[in-house]
Amino acid sequence: MTLDEYLQQEAAIRPNVHWHDGVLWKQSAAGCAQPQYPLQVISPGSARPAPRRSWIRYSHLIPGPGAGGAVRTRLLLQGDRLRDYSMELLDGTRRKAIRKAVRAGCRIEPIPDLEPHRDDLLEIYASNADRNLHGLPGQWYRDHPEEWWSHLRRETSLAGREWTGAFLDGRLVAFSYACLVDHTLHLLVTKCHTDHLNSRPVDLLGFEVIRGGRKRPECRRIDVGWSIPVPPSIDWRKISLGFEPVELPVFVHANPLAMGLIRGVLFAAGPLLKLGPKDANRGLLFKARTIRKRLESLSEDA
Repeated sequence: MTLDEYLQQEAAIRPNVHWHDGVLWKQSAAGCAQPQYPLQVISPGSARPAPRRSWIRYSHLIPGPGAGGAVRTRLLLQGDRLRDYSMELLDGTRRKAIRKAVRAGCRIEPIPDLEPHRDDLLEIYASNADRNLHGLPGQWYRDHPEEWWSHLRRETSLAGREWTGAFLDGRLVAFSYACLVDHTLHLLVTKCHTDHLNSRPVDLLGFEVIRGGRKRPECRRIDVGWSIPVPPSIDWRKISLGFEPVELPVFVHANPLAMGLIRGVLFAAGPLLKLGPKDANRGLLFKARTIRKRLESLSEDA
């Protein structure tokens, strides 16, 4: 789909987005905004979000290096690496994991309709929440299946969205959700049922989705999101599947008064943000990581 088509879809379904200066912006945090399409390149000064929604900070990608040389790192697969993508490009650990999934009988297939797999999907979402301890608790999905399903069905109603599943013994145990926008295939969501992690369906699923993208003449690169180097991180897994960190120039506008407050909060929250694996569960570590990255990025860019 084109970028315009993608943005029209997103504007109709996403909360906390708004149009301003011809760009669809999203609230990345209170008082902060960035384009809803993360790879949208905007010349500095040509567009900005509504001031009342970006009173702390806003940022966007730019055509070339900007003031201060600010960059953000995106994990991409493109050029020769995409054209020549194969098992040989992967590290030994990932190749072994993919072969293990094949030996376990894992099958990768497109999912044209999610309805027949509703129960399996619910358990995938719930087990992910139980395992990662981030976002809604796993029991919420089990207690509110209709509400969860209505949100998921709304997502599947969007044209040009692609769902691919990993199946073991006839059951859906993992899935990938992607969309192709202006020659870039975005891998948006991947989830796996905790009980089947050891069979390594996610490794085979990721490999096959990437191979499928490589075969499409309209696909020139594959995107798997921003790099998150602060633990706990899954950057290593994405890189082991062939993705490379690519630094992209970014324009950042920040409110200096708000930055002073943020630096104070960052200092006061130091003990929480320094928690290690022995001091907190995975969910708390994830929250601490998110807080620290947001505050530090705001502070550094100011």
